[in-house]
Amino acid sequence: MSNLESKSILITGAAMGLGLAAAKVCAGQGAKLTLADYNEQALEDARQDLMNQFPQANIITVVADASKEDEVKKYVDEAVKAFGRIDGFYNNAGIEGKQASLTEYDIAIFKRVIDINLMGVFYGMRYVIPVMQAQKYGRIVNVASEGASGACLTKHPM
Repeated sequence: MSNLESKSILITGAAMGLGLAAAKVCAGQGAKLTLADYNEQALEDARQDLMNQFPQANIITVVADASKEDEVKKYVDEAVKAFGRIDGFYNNAGIEGKQASLTEYDIAIFKRVIDINLMGVFYGMRYVIPVMQAQKYGRIVNVASEGASGACLTKHPM
């Protein structure tokens, strides 16, 4: 892996799981981090954990819901305000929803899954790409879980 010193990395879904794991790798390599998550307490716990492991880390946190366009714009703006740029975007926020057949799947849960897992990715790229274009540099990693491969393809008895 390359050294990320002086790079500004924005990570969504940063309070736990893959987002927190990515934050640890990036912090260990000297990146400046903007961590975004909708769970304020878990996000603060993650920041504290990172600061304990990497006391020299430069970290800001933004409480935000990736399914809300204005909140996505906020964390992109906050990253640029704090660090002047965004070199890397780990677009990771996502939820699993639940397992159910198509005819029994709760429509409200389905809409929430779509809003976070699809629209959240779209909003993130919508606001990060212009920043990276202006810099003439940037890298984006869009993350999906194993649950994305066939989550709605459950068999239904005929």
